Amino acid sequence: MSQQYPPQPQQPGYGEPQQPGSNGLATTALVLGIIAVVVSFIPVLNVVVWPLAILGVIFGAIGLSKAGKVRKGKGAGITGLVTSAVAIAMFFAMNALFFSAVDKASEELDKSYDSTTVGDGKSKTGGAKESEVMKDFKVTKCDVVTGDLGIKEMAIHVDYANNGDRRYSYFVEGEVLADGKKVNDFMSTAENLSPGQKFTDKDAGALVNADEIKDAKKLECKTIKASRTDF
Repeated sequence: MSQQYPPQPQQPGYGEPQQPGSNGLATTALVLGIIAVVVSFIPVLNVVVWPLAILGVIFGAIGLSKAGKVRKGKGAGITGLVTSAVAIAMFFAMNALFFSAVDKASEELDKSYDSTTVGDGKSKTGGAKESEVMKDFKVTKCDVVTGDLGIKEMAIHVDYANNGDRRYSYFVEGEVLADGKKVNDFMSTAENLSPGQKFTDKDAGALVNADEIKDAKKLECKTIKASRTDF
């Protein structure tokens, strides 16, 4: 007959190892941080970085504090905090570069477009660039002619001479005056003139009412606005 022994009590420290718990907040912080970094490279649209990064920092901090208890998520929590901070820094850097580029492009556009508004033969706004525009054109003919079907019209010629150092296109707006009274508008253009090139626009005419000019003692074509754009 075999001798039976009572069961021995389990010794401390010899039980099954405790399984690590989950740490979803740390994982969420990691995902949010990575998304925030990716989005931070898109100027203007990267404004969404802020909610992503803030949540990433909050979840990362909570997940990191929880990692000591559940023995999981420490790396994800730290990475979530770091990527969220990097995303915020990239937000400022990318937007600074973007708006700096926009300002520079705007300045270049301003340099390429010169315009002036004139009245009584003088520039209302002044400026060296505006004076340069006015030197590049001149109304050389302002006469009444009889066109097809006996219709009275203005024969207006505008001479252009590109005195600049690059190619320019010109746009001139003006008024036809009969004894100082406006009877119509006229427009003139010159396209893509190279430096030193000259051109005469003979198609800047304007239809006029014969009754308004038949007794006029003085007809004039007055420039109101002129602009030039470079290429």
